[in-house]
Amino acid sequence: MEKIQLVLVDDHEMVLQSLAHQLSQIGDLEIMAAFSKSRDLLLFLKDYQPDMIIMDVMLDEQTAFTLLEQIKQTAIELPKVIFISGYYDQQLHQKALQIGVKAFLNKEASTKELVDAIRSVSQGNVVIPDDVFNQPDDEILSSVELEVLRLMAAEETNAQIAAELFISRRTVESHVSNICRKLGVNGRIGAVREALRKKIIE
Repeated sequence: MEKIQLVLVDDHEMVLQSLAHQLSQIGDLEIMAAFSKSRDLLLFLKDYQPDMIIMDVMLDEQTAFTLLEQIKQTAIELPKVIFISGYYDQQLHQKALQIGVKAFLNKEASTKELVDAIRSVSQGNVVIPDDVFNQPDDEILSSVELEVLRLMAAEETNAQIAAELFISRRTVESHVSNICRKLGVNGRIGAVREALRKKIIE
């Protein structure tokens, strides 16, 4: 069985070692390295290509958002990224989705929840809780609506989008409707065309 190769980043050594120990007990996971300093991670990524990075949002030197931008410039190929934080909220989650983070878990999540997220992300999914979709009803597409729109552009059905984002089909239908309303069009094809024309997606 091919293992999912992980790198862990947390500026609290005890948390880092505890997480590394827990995940190393899981048969299909392999801990390549664990870092408390972001500069050590950046040096590592110049020579190694993990499948996934799991990092705390709040680091001593900077936030994970800033670090991820540096990783994009350093890594040969960007690994999949999962954020974990003791200061979770929906706005942070939305911001994380916008920069390509595949999952965002509260540190209070169980080991099983984290392992499930790791496996799901490894399969190419984005893990988004339903409550992240509770956005203000304005004229600007939310980060989640953008994610749905990109999948629409990839010609995925509502059922496929629901499966990929771990939400109900009814939730997807609601977002498709909101996207069409905000873009001033009547259907999926029109929404994609308008989004391409306005360069909302590429």
